Amino acid sequence: MRIRPDGRKVVLCAVCACALGLALELPAQVMRFDAGPPISLQEETARFLPGIYYFQKGLDYYKKGQSQAAVEAWQVAAGWAMKDAQYNLGLAYFKGGGVAEDRPRGLAWLALAAERKDPTFQGSLATAWDGATDAEHQQANAIWRELKKQYGDDVALPRARKRFDAEVSQLSGSHVGASSAKVMSRTMGPVDASTYRERLEQLAEQNFGKSSASAAPESASADRGKDAG
Repeated sequence: MRIRPDGRKVVLCAVCACALGLALELPAQVMRFDAGPPISLQEETARFLPGIYYFQKGLDYYKKGQSQAAVEAWQVAAGWAMKDAQYNLGLAYFKGGGVAEDRPRGLAWLALAAERKDPTFQGSLATAWDGATDAEHQQANAIWRELKKQYGDDVALPRARKRFDAEVSQLSGSHVGASSAKVMSRTMGPVDASTYRERLEQLAEQNFGKSSASAAPESASADRGKDAG
């Protein structure tokens, strides 16, 4: 299998305009900051969506100049199918931001981030791939095949969705009672259970993508005849 990024057009990342610590030479490669509306760092988010929580925690570390801690948090988020975290890991390894530079590993992470056909991620992968050597391509393919066993959508996305569904189901369990019952939220205080679930679903879309979780493994399987680029 070979990594073959779809499209060669460099797509600028539509993220918040922040001063970034990495000296990124490739125009498409801009560190992914917020995938959507700002999310406060609360333990309750980790209960339902650890991918979102650790991604944001990594951003908090990164903005404080704690690059190594950011990379560690993003790797946890990556295991919960958070593509923005996988993308940031790709840039960090490719450019040596917070970790020792490892361009093949960076390519492999960028390929995983592009798994859902996000144009920005595909553009960054294409740009990085075109600037890499044949030897780096071969190494990247080998690393990508290993990472995919734990971080690919056909494995990580069902894991994350199962965790989310199990925790959300507790909101309408016997201890909650009627549909009008209140849930105590650290961020919102007492809130209607159905309203709280709606907010969680909005956050989940950032983690799982706009399509249903059941569609993601099928999309991943379509790429099994390819490698990382």
